[in-house]
Amino acid sequence: MKKLGLGIQEFSKLRENNLIYVDKTKIIHKLIENGGYYFLSRPRRFGKSLLVNTLEAIFQGNKKLFTDTWIYDKWNFEDKYPVIKIGFAKLDYERSGLYEVIEEKLIELAKNNDIILEKDTVKKRFIELIEKLAHKKAAAVVILIDEYDKPIIDYIEEKTMPKAVENRAILKNFYSAIKDCDKSVKLLFITGVSKFSKVSFFSELNNLEDITVDKNFSQITGYTGKEIVDNYSDYLLEIENDFSIDRKRLMELIEFWYDGYSWDGENSMHNPFSVLNLLSGRDFKNYWFKSGTPTFLTKIIKERKVDILKYDNFVNIDDDILDSYEIDNIDLNVLLFQTGYLTIKEKIIDSENLAVSYNLSYPNREVRESFYKFLASEYTGIDKTTFSDITKNLKRELENNNIDDFIAGLTSLFADIPYNIFIKDDESYYHTVVYLIMRLLGAKIIPEKSTNRGRIDAVVLTKKYIFVMEFKMSSVNTALKQIKEKKYYQPYLSDEREVFCIGVAFDEKERNIKEYKVKTIDEILKIK
Repeated sequence: MKKLGLGIQEFSKLRENNLIYVDKTKIIHKLIENGGYYFLSRPRRFGKSLLVNTLEAIFQGNKKLFTDTWIYDKWNFEDKYPVIKIGFAKLDYERSGLYEVIEEKLIELAKNNDIILEKDTVKKRFIELIEKLAHKKAAAVVILIDEYDKPIIDYIEEKTMPKAVENRAILKNFYSAIKDCDKSVKLLFITGVSKFSKVSFFSELNNLEDITVDKNFSQITGYTGKEIVDNYSDYLLEIENDFSIDRKRLMELIEFWYDGYSWDGENSMHNPFSVLNLLSGRDFKNYWFKSGTPTFLTKIIKERKVDILKYDNFVNIDDDILDSYEIDNIDLNVLLFQTGYLTIKEKIIDSENLAVSYNLSYPNREVRESFYKFLASEYTGIDKTTFSDITKNLKRELENNNIDDFIAGLTSLFADIPYNIFIKDDESYYHTVVYLIMRLLGAKIIPEKSTNRGRIDAVVLTKKYIFVMEFKMSSVNTALKQIKEKKYYQPYLSDEREVFCIGVAFDEKERNIKEYKVKTIDEILKIK
């Protein structure tokens, strides 16, 4: 078997070492055949750097590397172009500052091309490098900038926001050089996670084409199911043997765990990092999420008291809002989309007003389940190992209808939450914590289940039982009375499972459950 290219982003290394390369050159050819200026947003570890390095090899004319690929006999590799490639993930700007490392990189690029830079600012030196390189090679320059926004993203938290603003200003000045060198540029290709409107790419380059949600390029990174089968069949066979399942079932599992990303609402892509790790480790785990903890996202969600329940369904967002955002006024839905925690599930076109909007939701189990775990940690302050042990016990009690022990476990959990973690005078805080716990139990939960009379706080379904739950800051009787008056139990009257109605009351001063009652439907109907 050919070896996997796990963790390898250099196209030349994949090809020279005969590692598996999923051929994206047909789509790449469509992108580069006429030159131009392009921007592509994709989440981390989704193949952006490999794509940039593939472009570099094409324009440098390394035809041998493309043997057996689609583009091999479709591109004139004799026409070689000088390439300026800058990957911000590899620049150590924390060491000596962003301005200084950009300056060092320009000097290094110039030295590698036997060019001496004489100007005194990074903007002027960038212009000088582009123009001198084009003149020396007698060809327009290809500029490849990978993860252009990393020096901003790394400081997006509130406490480090001044550094993000400072770096944005440095980048704006640096990138503005490109508009003065249009005649010397064959192609500009920029990748990143987020599209910051005040960076000069987007405010000054009128001919920049954002291909992020362009249907023609929706499959330029990531894997389709067919690509996985065509390229990794031997590895799939090993997993099939391990789990004693057939190919159809295995692909269903891979789709459930790692598929679901879409940038056009039609074509669905698998996370390449997670798939490669699955093929290597032969076990279904949350690989992508573990590779980078989204602490700043979970903090923003808690600070803004975001209703996380809405993400289990769809969040609708207009096309113009999705297009860009400001670092000092972040739209959380956009941020979650651009960082890969939400994806496009449906593109909606209003033909009457010629408006476009998108329905966003979690792409797959890996993202949804992992996000719950990190949110639970943020909302409770309890470490993930302890939280996992607690939820295992709670799940056992719920499945066995041991409600007293289940509530005792919940009470113990709330008692372990540090005082400073609580959001005071906020009933939704308790709802959110309980919701996250239920989700992590593995029980099927329908948050704020809508009926024709109102919305139930939670409905938990196990194999044998259905629990209709209502939470209140006032009294348990108020919670039970609402279940009766709104007839929250009614949708489950024909279900074969036993139905229990649970009212739970919280004590704001004690920061815990103060009272609960469990009633059958017959008992609920007797409440006055």
